[in-house]
Amino acid sequence: MTQTPRKSRRLVTARRTLTVGTLAAGLATAAPAAVITPAEADLPDSYWLAAGEGEGEGEGEGEGEPAEARLEDDAFLVALGRLEGQLLAATRLAEAGDAEGAAALLDRPAEEALAALEARGIDGVSDAMGALGTALQEGDAQAQYDTARDLFESARRDTTARAQFRALIALTRAAAQTYGDAVEGAEITDPVAYRAAWGMIQLAKLEAGEMAEADHERISTAGQGLRDALSFADPAFTDLQATDLQPDASLLHGAAGRMELALSKVY
Repeated sequence: MTQTPRKSRRLVTARRTLTVGTLAAGLATAAPAAVITPAEADLPDSYWLAAGEGEGEGEGEGEGEPAEARLEDDAFLVALGRLEGQLLAATRLAEAGDAEGAAALLDRPAEEALAALEARGIDGVSDAMGALGTALQEGDAQAQYDTARDLFESARRDTTARAQFRALIALTRAAAQTYGDAVEGAEITDPVAYRAAWGMIQLAKLEAGEMAEADHERISTAGQGLRDALSFADPAFTDLQATDLQPDASLLHGAAGRMELALSKVY
């Protein structure tokens, strides 16, 4: 990953009360029909990160998770990742002085991502994107991106660690498809798609890295494994301008396969 995160938000926000006013009460997933113990529950990773200790942490995670709810969470997280990946790439372009390139990314929003966010009852996304678009022109993009990321992280905390790991793999596969769409022959012919794929991979690295720092052995091991596997995709990118790049989408597919293998050893 070429950019170092300013702070590990997951480790900070997992311990604080949800106060983002733009999140509606409908974020929480449906309650299980039966009463089960924490050791048996597929609880949000924020529970484990906040607990930090105790026998049986994370054991049985995913067992008894309704398939419908699981698929809903997976699709939501991938859509969220696609959108945030675009915003991350746009922010980096703006910081590098390429306001036109940044605006092009925002002009091609992930429509399914916006629909998924609205379906989960999350308000304020359009406002956040509008503020970021303005900031791209005025030179304060990072602060607005941080605000949007706090909003997205709050939404992620209502899903399980396992769902988040699965979604990172799916996001990497989505990035591979987007990257492939940017390539014709041996050239990048769609720089916007290339940059969107870059953003998705950088976001996957950031998320996996934050999970790797979790105060929970199973989550931390899985996060480390996925972060290491993602490095296989590094040669697929040079910079956001694709300088001297020999494009190869198979590297992203290969990273996704290695991520699946790494996760299977833990979950």
